[in-house]
Amino acid sequence: QNGVSFVPSLGTQVYSVTGTTSEGCTATDQLSVTSNPNPIISAGPDQLICSGEDVILSATGGSTLIWTNGVVDGVVFQPTSTATYTVTGTSSAGCTGTDQVTVTVNPLPIVSAGNNVTVCDGAGVTLSASGASTYTWDNGAQNGVTFTPPVGATTYTVTGTNAAGCTGTDQLIVTVNAIPEVTFSPDTTRGCTPLFVTFTNTSTNSSECVWTLSDGTVLLGCGTVSNWFGAPGCYDVTLTITDNNGCENSYTADDIVCVDALPVASFEPSSNVVDTYETEIVFTNTSYGATTYEWMFGDPTGQNTSTEENPTHTYPSEGGEYDVLLTAYSENGCIDTAWSKIIVKEDLVFYVPNTFTPDGDNYNELFLPVFTSGFDPQEYSFYIFNRWGEIVFESHDATVGWDGSYGNNGEVQLVQDGTYTWLIRYRTLETLGFRKVTGHVNIIR
Repeated sequence: QNGVSFVPSLGTQVYSVTGTTSEGCTATDQLSVTSNPNPIISAGPDQLICSGEDVILSATGGSTLIWTNGVVDGVVFQPTSTATYTVTGTSSAGCTGTDQVTVTVNPLPIVSAGNNVTVCDGAGVTLSASGASTYTWDNGAQNGVTFTPPVGATTYTVTGTNAAGCTGTDQLIVTVNAIPEVTFSPDTTRGCTPLFVTFTNTSTNSSECVWTLSDGTVLLGCGTVSNWFGAPGCYDVTLTITDNNGCENSYTADDIVCVDALPVASFEPSSNVVDTYETEIVFTNTSYGATTYEWMFGDPTGQNTSTEENPTHTYPSEGGEYDVLLTAYSENGCIDTAWSKIIVKEDLVFYVPNTFTPDGDNYNELFLPVFTSGFDPQEYSFYIFNRWGEIVFESHDATVGWDGSYGNNGEVQLVQDGTYTWLIRYRTLETLGFRKVTGHVNIIR
């Protein structure tokens, strides 16, 4: 109908029109209408991408293709969020068609590898990431699985994948500090009980040190420490150090200190007290734990020493006291000593006659007690008494006797024949005590 819109069929159609005038006159004309089909435009399938990935949208079905949102057909772009894109395609006949595609942008997982790790050599490390569904570590590490990393600083990278297949990464540094080397030395390793030993720590970079000795002693200190070992035997010593990085290590030296037992020195003399007539002493050695011996008999004269096991020594035949020292040596040179005192007793020997004849014939003229040994001549007194108890003679010199006279100042007289009492007071060398002896003497002319 004239002036009414319609959709012609595809193809070329010829349309005739007849026009009639008011007078009834008619005329006809024709025109051809060609109807071209719209192009079938394909935007392609919807796409799923991860944030940060590139996208290329390429449509088909038109001579020219125009996309919304500033997209250029076939040109890479990077969408930041999920969006639907429309493409309009125009055929060579000028006909158009459209299509749409949705690009879904999935966010990347925010993966956390965790904090940096510092450990000592030999310690196990477990790396556990978060923020994704699955994780892949480099350098041979596995998520959640304990492993032993090498000494030094190593960077470990983890790639986390979420349910959408998008990935994120993170890193951490595992620092492995070397274990400190433990060394020490004693100033001596063997000796006699009690043995004093000083240990010196020769380790480097040690901040805390604990010494554990097998005798139960625990010592602290990173320089030198000392210990008395009292009981015989061999002892282990363990040093445990912690360095400035907090790493710990120990070293045990087995049987590093050996303590030898002392011998026990003892002996028995055949007698501790002898007289001047028999001064030979036999020494019986009762020591044990010893192999060699050294004797000192305390006698400044003659052979004063011996290395025999059971020696015999003869002391001077005069009074005296002698200190005997036995030194016993073990196989390892340990020493013990024993003492004893030997007394050579000088017997008191004296003689007092009972009669003398002071008659001038030069025979038996003097009454003189004879002391040969066993007394102190500095502490000697000799008295003669008459029948009335009067002192008629007095001497303090053991070499001065009584000639039968009495008096002084030029009035010396001879006593009458008869019996007189004598008294001697002296100090003995054996006991250093004083004694008195009395008796009678007869004067005969």
